[in-house]
Amino acid sequence: MPPHHVPARSFLASEASGHSIAEGLLKARESAGMTVLDADLSPRRIGYRELADLAEEAARALRAQGVCAGDQVCLLSPTTKDLLITLFGIWRLGAAPVVLPRPRGSGSEAFVEEVRRRIKAAVPTLLVTTEKGAQLLEGRIEVPTVSLRRLRTSHAGVGGPLPMPDPDSIGLLQFTSGTTALSRAVPVTQAQLINNIAAAGERTGFGPQDTYVSWLPLYHDMGIVSLAGIAAGGADVVVMATETFTQQPSCWLRTVSDYGGTFTAAPNFAYRLAAKVQALRPAVLNLSGLRIAINGAEPIDADALAQAQDVLGRYGFGDTAMCPMYGMAEATLAVSGSDHATSVRVVDPVEPSADAVARGGQALPDRRLVSCGPPIPGTEVRISGTDGGALPEGAVGEVLVKGPGVTPGYWTAGGQVDSSTSHREGWLATGDLGFLDQGELVICGRIKDMVIVGGRNLYPEDYEMVAERVPGVRAGNVVAFSVPDRERMVIVAEGRSAGADLEVLGRQVMDRLNEESQHTPHEVLFIKPGTLPKTSSGKRQRQATRRLYERGGLDVLHTVR
Repeated sequence: MPPHHVPARSFLASEASGHSIAEGLLKARESAGMTVLDADLSPRRIGYRELADLAEEAARALRAQGVCAGDQVCLLSPTTKDLLITLFGIWRLGAAPVVLPRPRGSGSEAFVEEVRRRIKAAVPTLLVTTEKGAQLLEGRIEVPTVSLRRLRTSHAGVGGPLPMPDPDSIGLLQFTSGTTALSRAVPVTQAQLINNIAAAGERTGFGPQDTYVSWLPLYHDMGIVSLAGIAAGGADVVVMATETFTQQPSCWLRTVSDYGGTFTAAPNFAYRLAAKVQALRPAVLNLSGLRIAINGAEPIDADALAQAQDVLGRYGFGDTAMCPMYGMAEATLAVSGSDHATSVRVVDPVEPSADAVARGGQALPDRRLVSCGPPIPGTEVRISGTDGGALPEGAVGEVLVKGPGVTPGYWTAGGQVDSSTSHREGWLATGDLGFLDQGELVICGRIKDMVIVGGRNLYPEDYEMVAERVPGVRAGNVVAFSVPDRERMVIVAEGRSAGADLEVLGRQVMDRLNEESQHTPHEVLFIKPGTLPKTSSGKRQRQATRRLYERGGLDVLHTVR
């Protein structure tokens, strides 16, 4: 195994394990704090000592609303100063936040139904939202609701002193991404929030000396777990609303440049988008201080990384800054990761041995793969064959995880934890396929998303990434799946053109797939832009797309066979 750099000073888990998030803020250096940017990027600086005081006030206001330690509090709001103070107030009280997804548009029935489903699962004592959110949900949910503004201005009541929360109390009910099934809540303790980021920092190379820049949504584990752990670890944070990034993608790296950001994190699509915007409309950027750019939360495209490096490297983005990682909500967040002193390692899979196949090894993808690095300290990874036994390096099987970040199971409406569907003899069964290469984890895809054609198991990502490279196809908006019983592959995509142009584009996609892939799809469907089923965090939902296809529910603009 190649050596992996461990920084001299990071969020050492041994130092972080004994305190709550609130205590972490009080231990931070006096100059450290959080900068909150509004929609026009105007800053509001809050030192961590000040944030601790404001969180105390918010905790008392929540207590006056009937919230106690151990309760759940739902939050529905963009990322603003008031939301962040309330979030840290929930942690200060010892309650568990449940951050609800934001609507993509004006608030569809599907959005309201998903909010109702999550509220029913979380059984919260209170919902804190914006005044607009309160109006949208009025009469549609059965939980006491208060606006952020009213909570901020309400009389907190005197009450007694607030004891510091137990680090082992539940600090978050985090919903899974829901790519292959309905999202489910997992309970995460405050200690896990802090220590998982501590271990990730030890592996990757970030610590309290860094400045972290984020636009990630707080209803996604990558957003909220990173924020909690990094703030509790004492690093500076610069945060903006997700909507600010989606409306102005260039503002992300501009903020990194302006604030001297040394550390950021985002899914693969965001780096591709940022590089594209920078190539089309070059801005004055200085990315030379950005040591760590974590890439995770979705499949990582080796070609997209190379393209991003080519563009952003001209502005100081270092050859070793990109740090691919693998994680999931059921493991708090991080499972494995590469470090900032090592370049991205691209792996060309080698066919497994006959022994590995006999023990249940799976097929290999037909594309170059990106290593997600070795497991973070304290975490173990094993690759399991279909017979349940451990597979050797290079053999593809289900990724199993064990470690302190692994949650005990899924939360039920009665407040109990069900581990029957996720744990296997002490190991978390992730549902992901992957293999180990030189001790590093390489992810291939989701088991439930495999395309079965002619008795062969194919990876949808192999076809989606090829289709997305055809000019005119919207990157990140292609889904491949097979139709049960008929074993034929279908590609559903969003294009940038319409009418007769889609016929030409569809033929180009067919030709490209025929040239570069193992199988030519039965048909390519172009649907109305913005209608491809995705999770609240923007991940493609292949099974949901297939179900819509089967019942004629896709908004199809053109079909090529």
